[in-house]
Amino acid sequence: MVAAAEVTEQIRVLVVDDQGVIRMGLAMILDHEPDLTTVAQASDGEEALRLVEQYDPDVVLMDIRMPVMDGLEATERITRANKDRPAVLVLTTFDDEAYVLSAVRAGASGFLLKDTDPDLLVAAVRAVHRGDSLVDPASTRVLLERCVELERRVGNGQDPAPATAARWAGPLALLSERERDVLAWMARGLSNRDLAAKLFVSETTVKTHVSSVLAKLGLSSRVQAVVVAYEAGVVRPGEADVRWS
Repeated sequence: MVAAAEVTEQIRVLVVDDQGVIRMGLAMILDHEPDLTTVAQASDGEEALRLVEQYDPDVVLMDIRMPVMDGLEATERITRANKDRPAVLVLTTFDDEAYVLSAVRAGASGFLLKDTDPDLLVAAVRAVHRGDSLVDPASTRVLLERCVELERRVGNGQDPAPATAARWAGPLALLSERERDVLAWMARGLSNRDLAAKLFVSETTVKTHVSSVLAKLGLSSRVQAVVVAYEAGVVRPGEADVRWS
């Protein structure tokens, strides 16, 4: 928890879910924290777009399956129209795994399971707000692995599709050796703090490396970079080893 004396500004959150009980529950969790505040609630993606313009939130908690406009389209339209903010944190379930990669490609900064612990939800909102986009490393990695596996169409399912791997070969070749290490360990769920300890550098240096990786790969968030690492075969589902051709 953040002590009230330490709070300098509040993180403004828009909660989007078609179930009122869930919206209210999320808002109660967020509003209990002194550095977080729910500025508005939306029941579908179309309403979310209007409220983003009206309230200019820092973070949007976005459900995927909703009427009128789903969370995928809303996320894409929000991130396309707002380059700097807000960060979109997608709320999902394992039943939504087919949608997760689409959400990431649409510009989501991260995703979280709906039944996650309240403390982790709060930490996730803070994480995407500060740009540390990959949240809940354990479940995120498992879910990403399952999603990427759905797209595998060759061999025994252990290798990425050749066309997908080839598409990333050029951009990946632009990465320095240290940037490749950063990408690989990000894909294994390490936070900036973990990366700093692993590579014996400062968190500031890690952030610089992460920013460079994203720029060279033409991506907008580190969670997108993790997806690329799996798609390109830098890391493979179920393995701790990293592969560079």
